[in-house]
Amino acid sequence: MLDAHNHLDRCPDPAQALARARAAGVRGQVLAGVDPAGWASQAALAGEPGLWACFGVHPWTAAAARDEDEPPLLEALVRALDGGLGVDPVGLGELGLDRGRQVAADSLPRQERLFRAQLALARERDLPVVLHVVRAHDRALAILRRDGLPAAGGMVHSASTPPEQVAAWLALGLHMSFAGGVTRHDKARAAAARVPLERLLAETDAPDQPPAGRQGSNEPAFLPDVVAALAEVHGLPPTALAARVEDNARRLFRLPSPERP
Repeated sequence: MLDAHNHLDRCPDPAQALARARAAGVRGQVLAGVDPAGWASQAALAGEPGLWACFGVHPWTAAAARDEDEPPLLEALVRALDGGLGVDPVGLGELGLDRGRQVAADSLPRQERLFRAQLALARERDLPVVLHVVRAHDRALAILRRDGLPAAGGMVHSASTPPEQVAAWLALGLHMSFAGGVTRHDKARAAAARVPLERLLAETDAPDQPPAGRQGSNEPAFLPDVVAALAEVHGLPPTALAARVEDNARRLFRLPSPERP
């Protein structure tokens, strides 16, 4: 299995979480970026076999910034994307828009500026994007249609889109990724059912969004719970679903084929 999106560096004990994930059959993880401090933590972990990093300015980071912080943030991101942290990222993200309760409504213009600037960087470098979109689907889709995606495409992480809007994301060539919400919510299951297998991804978003029945901090070892829920939605055995979504993630992020036992 491959966890297409998590924040292993923010788990309480990353080394132990990694060991438990491997014991659970998770042989690959893509770590998503949030802010410059997090990128450094991710880069340190990405030296481990089966761990890869994406760097990006999360919408919450954009919302908490000041206007004068935008150029330094983007300069730091360019350095990270160009290998300044000692690893080559496999994608750019998280980036996007968030109109949820956690962010101030007046931060949206700054979020949009940083979203569009990061899209431009992804196009220049042909890096797949990792999109975070909450309660801003129409606006994010409008920006993506106007500005364009990199040729490498991208994914909508922890897809919270209404089921009837799945087709709009798919029309852009994006993959759709589902986390613990698909084990809990009919809306997420209905959305996942509309995603063709070749565009489907599974993630934990650890340490956030624990699957149903899991208490406390989420971790990559719980990926089998998400895979099982998606397998049920698509009427497949979990092993078949796991292999399919792993292959999808490896193609999207251009990851090496796994070593076979």
